[in-house]
Amino acid sequence: MCGFCGFYLNSQSNIEKSKKTLFDMNSALSHRGPDAEGHEFDVNEKTFLAHKRLSILDLNSRSNQPFINKNDLISLVYNGEIYNYIELKEALKNEYNFTTSGDTEVIIAAYLAWGVNMLDRIKGMFSFCIVDKKKKIYFCARDHFGQKPFHYYYDNKEFIFSSELRSLMKHPSITKKLNINNTLNYLHYDSFVGSQSPIKNCFKLNPSEYLIFDYKNNNLKVNKYWNLSYKEEYTDKKKFQKNFLDIFQNSVHEHLRSDVPVGIYLSGGVDSTSIACMAKKVLGYENLTAFNLKFGQKSFDEDLMALNTAKKLNIKLVTHELSINEQKSKCLSLIDDLDEPLADPGYLANGMISEVVKKSGFKVVLAGDGGDELFGGYEPFLKLNIFNFVKNSSLLKKIINTINTYSKDSFGYMGFTYKLKTFAKGFLHDDEYYNSRWLCAFLPEEINKLVDWSNISNFKFQEDSIYGYVSHLINSDNKPKDDYEKLLRQYQKHYLSNLICSHTDKANMNFSIEARAPFLDKDLFEYTNNAKNNLKNKNGVSKLILRNFLSKNNLAEVGKYRKKGFTVPMAFWINGSLKEEIMDTLSEKEINSFGLIKYNQVKDILNSHFSGKENNYKKIYNLFVLFKWLKKNNVTY
Repeated sequence: MCGFCGFYLNSQSNIEKSKKTLFDMNSALSHRGPDAEGHEFDVNEKTFLAHKRLSILDLNSRSNQPFINKNDLISLVYNGEIYNYIELKEALKNEYNFTTSGDTEVIIAAYLAWGVNMLDRIKGMFSFCIVDKKKKIYFCARDHFGQKPFHYYYDNKEFIFSSELRSLMKHPSITKKLNINNTLNYLHYDSFVGSQSPIKNCFKLNPSEYLIFDYKNNNLKVNKYWNLSYKEEYTDKKKFQKNFLDIFQNSVHEHLRSDVPVGIYLSGGVDSTSIACMAKKVLGYENLTAFNLKFGQKSFDEDLMALNTAKKLNIKLVTHELSINEQKSKCLSLIDDLDEPLADPGYLANGMISEVVKKSGFKVVLAGDGGDELFGGYEPFLKLNIFNFVKNSSLLKKIINTINTYSKDSFGYMGFTYKLKTFAKGFLHDDEYYNSRWLCAFLPEEINKLVDWSNISNFKFQEDSIYGYVSHLINSDNKPKDDYEKLLRQYQKHYLSNLICSHTDKANMNFSIEARAPFLDKDLFEYTNNAKNNLKNKNGVSKLILRNFLSKNNLAEVGKYRKKGFTVPMAFWINGSLKEEIMDTLSEKEINSFGLIKYNQVKDILNSHFSGKENNYKKIYNLFVLFKWLKKNNVTY
């Protein structure tokens, strides 16, 4: 796990200034790779590359980057892990003379053997840039699920790239001008989704995408190399369970490959417990240490279930309870460390526990990311039939709206009245975007009221345009066969990459921790997506196969435990330890100074939350993160 950056020199570039720029960009990535750094300044080819290394496999300096194959004129910078590197190395041993024992050199060997088609063979979490000086191209790619980031700038003149936006913005060619359209989407989705960036002319590679920049002809093209499919081909229960567990076991086995000790995030839920059980009881990995976080809020904490699991599996458990003062200071520090706005409180929980992991001397942890997306484990999947029934009943909708009008909102973890008010957003309109409304911070009509359009010239806003991103995900490729598949596409193609993978990478790499997710295995997704839904979920119960696996391993009680997401008590923090900071950041002076949104709208949102009338934590946190980031990075529009 590492960080990298680079660019192609244009004809006006000053060599010495460009070298300093590369050093500055790379320095901004120090947290991603504190173990080693490297640079390549190829003035003749005008290709500049830099890398920061976190050593996990082949700790020897021979695997430092940029990794250069002088004979074939190939240079590589790379972030992540190729989990099947041993198998690939075996397949390539007669075609390439390997000089290292890790996975980095395998990428170059795979490219030389198979070209772009190497992406069909590698399994892992990765982003990389290969400079092929014979073909005069940059070949850059991002992994199947978007676990590792790839940011780039292109304006038909210059190509600049980095693992993080903060590093990218160190290049003097990038003006810090806010992309208004992308920011409006952020207000809804809590993230700069897909290829979108807060900065003009900056982009991200989507999951499963690669780009070719032909620097001889100044031409850039982006292509897709892998797509999720939903065919429901598998119907035999016993065969499905056996095959699934075989693939899952292999994935956990590959994710445990490391030349340094491996830990695990153990929440007490089905996903992390299944990984821990597979690693310890089935694969016999003896040196596993588990980590858990406690906030002192009963509705959020899962330490007791994690403790019970750790005892049964004979795993050492490190539980850290955060004091009130710690919660505030760490929260503000983590927000300040964001390279781009991300209003998912799960980032904070991940950041706080990854700091514990770092202080415990670990570099690698296993995480349960992807389990809910794989099996449809989130509440919208389990309540879909209820929603479809209610939305067709005028009487039930009226009753729910009446209850919501006269009831006080709840501020605990997924309290009843909060969930009921969120549920009602789904049937505000008769369309296919109900889940987007359930997840969002601001509805499109709320964005329309929030933004001060008088300060934005040459921009015509249409409320339905906000749904454009998720509409494309739902309806691209083959038409979804039912509402369940529509949900699955949204969670697998949007929520997973834009929020889950994004917060995991940002939070863990902030403390130089590599977080690996065994559920995010392309073979596992391809197999599970093509099984009948009733083999995975039935009668409102999700993850049947994992619950059965845990039951057979004396962990049945985990499957009966109420599901909780790994997050923080943000609604309480806004009313307490964060209130002063939020009031300063979202003050009339600050809001009016920037000019993007109307202060009177912000004031109403804050007052409703502080009075206990409405739990507006998503709206408040969304704006808080955005305006903290804008001010810190001196972004204007």
